[in-house]
Amino acid sequence: MGYAAGGFLEGFAGGRWAYWALALSVALTDELSPILGGIAANEDELDLVRVMVAVTIGAWIFTALLYLLGRLRWEWIRRKWPRVRATGTVALRVVGRNPITASFFVRFAFGLRIVLPMACGAARVPLAIFIPATIVGSAVWSVLFVLIGYAAGEAAVRVLGHLGTAGEVVGALVVTAAVLLFLRWNKRRTERKATKRHAAATRALAEAGKAVERVGGAGEP
Repeated sequence: MGYAAGGFLEGFAGGRWAYWALALSVALTDELSPILGGIAANEDELDLVRVMVAVTIGAWIFTALLYLLGRLRWEWIRRKWPRVRATGTVALRVVGRNPITASFFVRFAFGLRIVLPMACGAARVPLAIFIPATIVGSAVWSVLFVLIGYAAGEAAVRVLGHLGTAGEVVGALVVTAAVLLFLRWNKRRTERKATKRHAAATRALAEAGKAVERVGGAGEP
């Protein structure tokens, strides 16, 4: 068992720069890193489990650094970047309602992926909650998108296998682009629904206010 663990770590760090590149690139490319890692694993260029581990580590480290930044410099960040104030307020409300759920879903929080872990730090979410919740959340996120990439590579091989290696690569990239476009479309659709719900709630409150005014006016002598 010890030999197997040692071999895993040795193979992970022994000149396999691709795994470290995946881990470090998560902060900049988000879902693209695990998807490309999954495609590479499908092509037998990288080991599937090591890709998942590398992406999980990279995602969690980035999240932990944002938590630390929010814990130490939250007010300074709000003053420095006024745009953070509105999203920061929303993030703090999310954290206040359920810090465990907020910590777990940090990697899945489109639009709040940077602000939410900082809000966890600003809200002083205990490390005993934040660390395990974000590790598990990062692992689930990593496995999900690595498998999406793996499936994308498999689909490309089946459809374009007769074109050779170049066809497989092109097909994998096309499928990956389709997945990313779907994620972008789904994000925008969610945002539009949230905007519509907010507008509907605002109209309902306005109508309720007018009704109250009419009732009050009718009751006056």
